[in-house]
Amino acid sequence: MSAPKDQPTDARSRLRSHFEGADPSTHGSKWDDLWKEGWLPWDRGTPNPALVDLLAERQDLFPAKQGRRKALVPGCGKGYDVLLLSSWGYDAYGLEVSKNALEVAKQNQKEVDGKGVYETKEGVQKGKVTWLSGDFFTDEFLKDVEGEPTFDLIYDYTVRFPLQYIYGF
Repeated sequence: MSAPKDQPTDARSRLRSHFEGADPSTHGSKWDDLWKEGWLPWDRGTPNPALVDLLAERQDLFPAKQGRRKALVPGCGKGYDVLLLSSWGYDAYGLEVSKNALEVAKQNQKEVDGKGVYETKEGVQKGKVTWLSGDFFTDEFLKDVEGEPTFDLIYDYTVRFPLQYIYGF
């Protein structure tokens, strides 16, 4: 049985039609609608394997510094990469434009805390996790960053990915 013409059969078509013609100022609420609906074709259910490998195999890319390192994950979704970075000693900030996504990320954190899902690197104290609501393409969210509003690492996988997924760039 084929899908009706008004219901695209693939994720890319559905995302494209969801955002097509929408004013960019409404994109945040449009992402929130998808989270509310639970339609998340980009969610793989785990931290990005490339980030896992990078942290494990290329510590030379992350110079030691005095004090805690801070990481930002824009478009953090369910927070897998935020929790991974925290387990490697970063004070990790997950930024989301969707309030529903942030609620899911907070619930995910509660479900995995203390269960060893994200093993802390030997000799490293787990970093603090902070969830931020806001748009990465503005700097309004920076007011909620503890201390200096700068980051040692910004890990972007999901902000560009959905745009590429929708628009093909």
